[in-house]
Amino acid sequence: MNKDFENEIRAIAQSNKDRDKEPSGAVKAHSNDKNYTEVLEKLFSISEKAVNIYNSSSDEEDLSVYKLPIEFLEIFLEIPGRRGGFCIISPTKLVIFFDEDPDLITVIGKIRNLNKNRNITTSKATQLLKVSFSNKSGKYEYKDNTGGKLNPYDIVSLLIRWVSS
Repeated sequence: MNKDFENEIRAIAQSNKDRDKEPSGAVKAHSNDKNYTEVLEKLFSISEKAVNIYNSSSDEEDLSVYKLPIEFLEIFLEIPGRRGGFCIISPTKLVIFFDEDPDLITVIGKIRNLNKNRNITTSKATQLLKVSFSNKSGKYEYKDNTGGKLNPYDIVSLLIRWVSS
């Protein structure tokens, strides 16, 4: 690597090292963020298992799951101030989970435009599900918009069915 380049990057880091203000737009961690991050982590873990099971039972590895950095949600989905999220991707569709206030996880889906011709109108993302959650005696309860209880495994199964159809 070029020494001038290394020195320039070190100089930039050094000049930024002692800044005492937070970068604008940075999301501060709050104590109530713990619930969101735990719920998203639980759903991500279940989704990872589901994707592995699906792929091992299929001829091809069609599904993948990825954590999304907070910045992705802000830049590409124009959803600022979120604590994180993840996506499940198939060759034809994608599903994105992200947190929303108050105590909600929103799931949107989108049909992927795989056409090389970019002049074709792309499909818009559609809200697939909103799941509210609460922590009852150390265990999370999940509910749909009607107040009916949901099992997190059923939530993921439903979304695997949608993304793979």
